[in-house]
Amino acid sequence: MKHIFYIYILSSALLKSQTEEIVADSSALTNSDSLSIISSDTSSQSLDIDVSSNIATSNPDENIVLGPLTLDAGYKGFLWGSPFISNISTSLNFINADSLSHEKLYRGMLGEDSVAIVYSFADSGFWKVEIDFILDQNNFESQIENFRRIEKNLSSIYGPPKNINQKESGVSSSYSNILNQKFSSATYRSSWDITPAIVELYLNSLVLNPITDLPVFSGDFSFFKASLF
Repeated sequence: MKHIFYIYILSSALLKSQTEEIVADSSALTNSDSLSIISSDTSSQSLDIDVSSNIATSNPDENIVLGPLTLDAGYKGFLWGSPFISNISTSLNFINADSLSHEKLYRGMLGEDSVAIVYSFADSGFWKVEIDFILDQNNFESQIENFRRIEKNLSSIYGPPKNINQKESGVSSSYSNILNQKFSSATYRSSWDITPAIVELYLNSLVLNPITDLPVFSGDFSFFKASLF
């Protein structure tokens, strides 16, 4: 009888142990599934936050375009009529402000071009911005190519120029007299009437041809400007 009782106790203990193991395994599986779901949800939320963060921190200058909507009110977010003391939001480097001429000068890159930009003010406030494109003073062809490239870009936004004036003259023959130096010259001008604003593009190109180490006249003779007012 004692043997039967011991066998019963032993069987009950084994059965209880197996039951606890099954419950533990089931609990571990449930916990594992829960962690997997939470981890998946967290990753999804993090991705959404990253995307929103990228949009929120994008460079505001990249969203400002030289288009009809901006020129109606001003230049790159700076309103026409703003007083001289107003702060100008731009990625360009501030150079100086001249209180006598009521002009503010900035330098930097505008797209692929190195420029100097002057903001001009009158009694009525901000009325004009003038952009000087930095040129290769010894390359006649590249100066004309730069004009045509900018003209094409503006035409893609505002349509064909309202006025076009182009004149070009090159050196007809080579020469041997170093004192009789000659120049290739070109004058290109295009304008767009974008009510209430006007855009002018002007190239004055004058390049010694051929280039010499002993020029009779020194200095830069070519300039390329855009004026918006």
